[in-house]
Amino acid sequence: MPRAFSERERQRIRERLITAGKRLINTMGLRRLIVDDAAREAGISKGSFYSFFPSREDFILSVFESWEAEYRGALIRQITEGAGTPRERVERFFLGALEILEREPGLARITMREIEAIIQGLAPERMRAHQAVDNRVLEEAFTRWAGDGLLVPGLANAFRGLVPALFSIAMHREDFPPGSYQPAVKLIAEALAMRIAGGKHDKRHNNAGPVQKLRPRQRRRGR
Repeated sequence: MPRAFSERERQRIRERLITAGKRLINTMGLRRLIVDDAAREAGISKGSFYSFFPSREDFILSVFESWEAEYRGALIRQITEGAGTPRERVERFFLGALEILEREPGLARITMREIEAIIQGLAPERMRAHQAVDNRVLEEAFTRWAGDGLLVPGLANAFRGLVPALFSIAMHREDFPPGSYQPAVKLIAEALAMRIAGGKHDKRHNNAGPVQKLRPRQRRRGR
């Protein structure tokens, strides 16, 4: 029978398990993650592990949620409190999201098949709770950004899908021709920011098209 832990002990052990999960995913990959290894690093038995997480899939989602909590606040502040124009802030937001995969290489190696397997192994109510938190946090951020003129109103749904789309691109970075990945994602982030950022754009990206910029001013009649 697994040992009973105090609430304080449970909190510390859970933190150690999450830390172990991050390290194992980054070094070994999601497919090779074994709960026995995480339990061993946290100093508990496999039986005790399941008193913290009901399944391997729930543990993995909890690790992802910890990464999300760690990075999401900083990304949101890039737009809310960052320096520069709205376009520059939004561009840094997207580039920052892509940089997460460079800091956490295990995330970049995850396949869509592995993600689908995790979702299928989770209790439906667990997945709904996770999505509800994501939607609430993002909706609050979108509402604030639009109200402050940082985001074009009406594009919240599109914005919500852009970060997963960028993650999908980053997961295939090895398929890019040599030397093309960084310039490509920089261009994508800049183009997206130009489309969805609110406020006035800087002089390099105003609304005038190239033909209008080059067209000479017509002389007034009567002169």
